Amino acid sequence: MIKVFVTSIALMLIFPPFAYGTTAPVGDKLNQHIQHYVEDENFQGAVLLAQKGKVLFKQAYGYADIKNKILNTTQHQFLIGSMTKSFTAVAAMRLVEQNKLDLHAPIATYIPKLDSKLASGLTLHLLLKHQSGLTRHLEHLTSFEEKDVTSSEILSIINTSEQSFKPGTQYEYGNLNYHLVALIIENVTGKSYAEAMHTLVFAPLEMQHSGVERIANPPKNRANGYRKSVFGINRDENIVSYALGSGDIYSTVEDLLKWEQALYTPGFLSQQSIDLMFKGENKALGYYGYGFRIREYQRSREHNNLGKLTRHGGSMDGFSSNLHRYTDDQLTVIILANVRRFSIRTLTFELKEIALGVDSMQRSRSSFE
Repeated sequence: MIKVFVTSIALMLIFPPFAYGTTAPVGDKLNQHIQHYVEDENFQGAVLLAQKGKVLFKQAYGYADIKNKILNTTQHQFLIGSMTKSFTAVAAMRLVEQNKLDLHAPIATYIPKLDSKLASGLTLHLLLKHQSGLTRHLEHLTSFEEKDVTSSEILSIINTSEQSFKPGTQYEYGNLNYHLVALIIENVTGKSYAEAMHTLVFAPLEMQHSGVERIANPPKNRANGYRKSVFGINRDENIVSYALGSGDIYSTVEDLLKWEQALYTPGFLSQQSIDLMFKGENKALGYYGYGFRIREYQRSREHNNLGKLTRHGGSMDGFSSNLHRYTDDQLTVIILANVRRFSIRTLTFELKEIALGVDSMQRSRSSFE
């Protein structure tokens, strides 16, 4: 198996004034810990940690292009997989604030061509919460072709599905929910999903290196996706147009920091919208808000209370992503990887613990995150 030991020479490390376990700067501890994943799990990608909006650590690892020996940098773009759902949810909430959408209106109001049996009892609120009862993924309904599938084709595929439970009675995570939210955004704005996301999210937040990928319009600085196997590390990527609104966005660690910082205080979204986004459900309903999963996390020893974690990750052919917002400590951990598979959530938690100085006894109690 190929081992990737190279770290990008294009990096920046900013060390905060506290250490974890020793007197070494926390940046050194973070880098040393990540190196174990580089050596043991062939991790390659980019990592960023920030606190109160200030970058604590930023570094890239491995290759954006193994064949041509092009190193990853923190400016490289990565497909973020299901983290796309967070962006789709925020775009929908911006339209709610503009009085162009109603969270509880019948979905037929916005997608009149959706099969009436599927539309019955369905609302934008239930789609955002994954409580629709729809088939989970398009691959359960059709075979993918090597092309840019259109929104109308996706709707036609969805119309062949069936509901497995009455909307609003259960939780089942699935891409079809967010395909439909994307179609609602298109129908309300009169724009393609890519154009609407640029107008509603990327341009206002100056996310100049983020967008929606299609075969006909690939990003210029995107890292290649790879898969580990017994034969080594090989190219492996999805046809992302089939992930409309649920997994077709690319971004950088720096752009994602701009994005998540905009969700702390009213401005980009109202406080009412922020509260709705991060109002998580119970375990039976997936702890899900609107486009984010909401949990608790273990804080450092000086804090007796648990903190609030808002997060979403993504996994697709060739790529993995994770963004954790430890909101009570205003700590952000972002990992974008262009190789699968490795323990990305475990690494995220471990980096949080190093940054916050959570000791070994506390770490044993924080696994529920």
